[in-house]
Amino acid sequence: MLLLAAGALAVSAGLTGGTHARTLTSAQRYAAFDWMAHWYPMAWTRDLPVDRPTRVTLFDDDYAVVLRSDGQPPLALRDACPHRLAALSEGRLTEQGFLQCAYHGWAFDDSGACKAIPQLPAGGSLASACTRAATAVVSQGILWLHPAPRGTAPLPEVPRVPEMDDDRYKWSPAVRDLPIDYSLLVENILDPDHGLFAHQLPAFDLYSASPDAPQRVTVRAVEDEAEDEAAAFAIESRVAAWAKLTRRQAESAGSTAVRTAYAAASADTPQLEASSTFRPPAVIVSCRRDGAGASSFLTCFFLSPTGVGRTRFMAAGVGRGLPVALPRWLQHVGLNNFLDQDTFLLATQQPHVLRAELERRHSSSSTAPSSPFSAAAEDGTAPPAAREQLSLRRALYKYRSPTEKMLLEVGDFLDAATPRMPNRYRSPELLTAACPPRHVVLDRAAQHTRVCPDSSSLVARLRMARNA
Repeated sequence: MLLLAAGALAVSAGLTGGTHARTLTSAQRYAAFDWMAHWYPMAWTRDLPVDRPTRVTLFDDDYAVVLRSDGQPPLALRDACPHRLAALSEGRLTEQGFLQCAYHGWAFDDSGACKAIPQLPAGGSLASACTRAATAVVSQGILWLHPAPRGTAPLPEVPRVPEMDDDRYKWSPAVRDLPIDYSLLVENILDPDHGLFAHQLPAFDLYSASPDAPQRVTVRAVEDEAEDEAAAFAIESRVAAWAKLTRRQAESAGSTAVRTAYAAASADTPQLEASSTFRPPAVIVSCRRDGAGASSFLTCFFLSPTGVGRTRFMAAGVGRGLPVALPRWLQHVGLNNFLDQDTFLLATQQPHVLRAELERRHSSSSTAPSSPFSAAAEDGTAPPAAREQLSLRRALYKYRSPTEKMLLEVGDFLDAATPRMPNRYRSPELLTAACPPRHVVLDRAAQHTRVCPDSSSLVARLRMARNA
């Protein structure tokens, strides 16, 4: 029961694209996944200056983005002027709406076309001086970037969380640039089992599974206007939202009071279903829903793979009927404490997984002693030759929990798609890097304060007060 069959789940939902319809297995979806065909969350718009460029990073490539005050969509250009490769994010927005390089004054529109070279003699051509552009839009308070140039058609719809459009729901955004690889962070967020131990929070148990409350995992189509409908899918887990492991531990300890409390809570609480939905590549939503599909609180994650071993983590707790909101900086104190509880654990895991990924890329049938796939399986689940044929994570990890059914499916997606991530192996040394010291991994000043104006403003005011 704990392991899914080696073959991927079949998806029965029909897809429409243009004038045709298709039915794809999850394995086919994962194999066809194109990282350059999706939107990525770059920043909360409230954290961006207006009419001034900011550097953002996707797949180890830098972009200069500008949130414009004239109602035009955000501008997004490669962050390197084609003249002498100086950063355009150090430039300025002109009165004409062009992004001007601060070095020699070359200026570009949102298509990347060069519109001005001050030093160019009369009659000189601007045609060969263009730079690469991307498409950026604002949706639900987030600046999203699509690697395709503006005007490329058709592009998929920007992912949305319906409750964030509902005035009854309130939410406050958070951001942190984590030194953790995208693939590991996705696994971590979709792993409720770790919450009972790394975070010591019993609420995570509502999302866990057990033999009498099995986790149901589906891969389903997502309605989309893109031509390539294979790109639009979601992996979703559902389970009865009541305590499993904590209840079992209490009962095994013989606590009559705890058993009575659990029984009373079960009788008084409406039957809810805990769900986690991952829409690759960027959005994860976890919540408990009633029989009508409604939820009073959702935890929403927006992830951007900034580079190998690095991810921009954006999150929002979206709630209905919440009391007066706390100051954003105060919420961030609590969230960063929470993130610190397991971020270093992920950093210690990262060298093992990324090195194994690189070894798998070099040779899927390596017999070198250092290869984790050449060693005999300690638990006897599969001989070395058979383990060679497994996906990376099925060979590297030892899955045992009923809650890991979701992780098995997501792991199959990551193992199929991550090796095709742009620039993934451009600098192989990034995949063999050792775990940094704890103080580097948990450097809030660099990872959060510098990219969050609310927090950086508070720090500045406190320093002024201290020096007064």
